[in-house]
Amino acid sequence: MRWCILIIALLLLSFPLYSARELHKEEKIYINVAVYPSIVPAIKVLEYSLKYGWKVDGIYYQFNVSEINMKEAEGGGRKPLNTANYDVLVIGASARQYFHGINKRWKENVRKFVASGGGYVGICGGANEASLGYEHPKTFFDHVINAGVLGIANVYINDDQDEEWQYLYKSAGLEGGVPIACELTEHPIIAVSPDNPRIIRYEGGPGMYDGDGNDDLFGEITPIAFYAEEISEKAPIHFWKKINGEWKIVGDVKTDLKGLYAAIATTYGNGRVVLFGPHPEEKTVIGGHVEEFLGRNKYTLFRQDYLYRWVNGTPMNWSYNWWILRRSVGWAAGLSEEHLPPVDESMLFITQPNIWHPGIYVNGRKVLPAIVNVFVGRAKISVYCNFDGKVEFYIDGEKIFEDSSLPYELSRNMEKGWHEVEVKARNGDVTVYGNMRVYLV
Repeated sequence: MRWCILIIALLLLSFPLYSARELHKEEKIYINVAVYPSIVPAIKVLEYSLKYGWKVDGIYYQFNVSEINMKEAEGGGRKPLNTANYDVLVIGASARQYFHGINKRWKENVRKFVASGGGYVGICGGANEASLGYEHPKTFFDHVINAGVLGIANVYINDDQDEEWQYLYKSAGLEGGVPIACELTEHPIIAVSPDNPRIIRYEGGPGMYDGDGNDDLFGEITPIAFYAEEISEKAPIHFWKKINGEWKIVGDVKTDLKGLYAAIATTYGNGRVVLFGPHPEEKTVIGGHVEEFLGRNKYTLFRQDYLYRWVNGTPMNWSYNWWILRRSVGWAAGLSEEHLPPVDESMLFITQPNIWHPGIYVNGRKVLPAIVNVFVGRAKISVYCNFDGKVEFYIDGEKIFEDSSLPYELSRNMEKGWHEVEVKARNGDVTVYGNMRVYLV
């Protein structure tokens, strides 16, 4: 018996001892997401939607989100786009990629990134960019888009300038967009939806249909969602013209998207690709109707024209459909169905200073607009999140404060120079965060 006890003791001494905390320490996996920037405000909403972490089966996953510039997308710059630096590239509502895609280095490097195993998620213009373009281009801009497309998804786009694009050109900004019903499939990204069809905001994006490309790297096209309603029937708008001093309707805007792909998943080489015509990152409403009014159109240098807005609907959270985008990026990064993010509406915004409208703040009060956020005197940081929780404030990576009651705020003096501000809030097994750079004078 004594020999048995001695042998057991020797065996125990032969292995390192771990504390209970170390034995239960969770594994952490960070997914690096590159977002292609744009002047369109929806890009910043998209970035916030992906500043997210979740825990499943003892593993904590988190998206680390950063913007990349044109040079980095070409494979150069400070942090070039390649599979060593990034797991997924996301291109949202923007037109700049159409022109950048004409650049051979830009196009070849992005295609190489995906073919080598990188993920790609495209929304609206980002979906157009990944496609084969127009099967039958009609306008000069159609030919520009076709010259710049990546061709990493074997689909053509239906997105005509005098039809679908009018729902972008005539949109009244945040009040615009059409809440359109999308019929969902059983793809792992979307099969967990609490309802089907799902209402997703539409604002001029494409419908997609099977292409006839012959690239050996093309994978099978798997539908994620179909347009279940016709845009122009749900939200009828018109072409208007001023005749003899009076505005008159001179034509109907007609779309033909019903039944086409609203979202697809596919592969290109070793990479996964997800494309959306509508905007899961944008705010939507349930119910309501379209209304036209005379306003100033931002696409024609603020000339008066008839615009449209959606009225009398019930607004949903900004984050109502964010789970769709989060699961899409997780799937594009190669995660299994069981480890994709949950259906969850948790969200967080840094409301002051503001990334959409940067400014100069004097002792916490905004006094002037600016290119970047600048503090003079005491810095004040305000946060909104849509659940009751504890908000943690970090300056340059160091946690300095936490707040458990509304309003979530930090007011503090900081050293002069650039600082990285980060805030985090936890809601059960998920974490939402926001970060930005600020300058203190």
